[in-house]
Amino acid sequence: MKKLLIVFFGVAFLGSCTTEKQTGITQITGEIKGLKQGTLYIQQLKDSTLVTLDSIVLKGVSTFNSSFNLEEPEVLYLGLNRGTSNSLDNLILFFAEPGNIKITSFLDNFSGGAKVEGSTNHDLYSKYLESKLVFTHKTTDLVKNIILAQKNNQTKKADSLEIVLNRNAKMQYFNAVNFVSKNNAKEVAPYVTLTDIVPISSNRLDSIYAKFTPEVANSKYGKILNNYITLIKQQE
Repeated sequence: MKKLLIVFFGVAFLGSCTTEKQTGITQITGEIKGLKQGTLYIQQLKDSTLVTLDSIVLKGVSTFNSSFNLEEPEVLYLGLNRGTSNSLDNLILFFAEPGNIKITSFLDNFSGGAKVEGSTNHDLYSKYLESKLVFTHKTTDLVKNIILAQKNNQTKKADSLEIVLNRNAKMQYFNAVNFVSKNNAKEVAPYVTLTDIVPISSNRLDSIYAKFTPEVANSKYGKILNNYITLIKQQE
């Protein structure tokens, strides 16, 4: 299932190219505090590869701006080339949409310190990630405790923690389902479905997709999800 999902994300851009929608101008401004020299890249996922939509060379300033056409709300990436630095903290994921967006961050905490303003989809996605983090932290703690119990031959304790771990995974899944249901009129809904629901289960996909508004169902990620559902049915 995961391999199949990766294929769909890889060809996602191809589906969006045929969308008969009026393109909108996306204006991105921002500042990377502490950055005096480097290159920023606005990137889009196309055929499983990040393709640069715009590049901004910074020399002696930390502010930047970029403008380009965007057909509809879509996840993009702000990449940073620091030059001689070997830092791996060089990519910010953000949910872009036509209009004015502001991105601010820090050179020494590029991804974690990022703040994105002006995108409704990104605001919703950020709130979702905050709720998801609670379950992620609990999963990490439970796994550590299970490993420790197994090392100490505490079989009953380990088994008990396994039950809690499975329950936590189900709660995380339903948290994603509830988020998608409440935000069925926003493009972030099919995106979260693809990233956090499909990899776990395909049982509810039909009912989830049916609740999307026509515009969202016909969006980039809505189309990918619909194609995925169709392919799954063909394989049953």
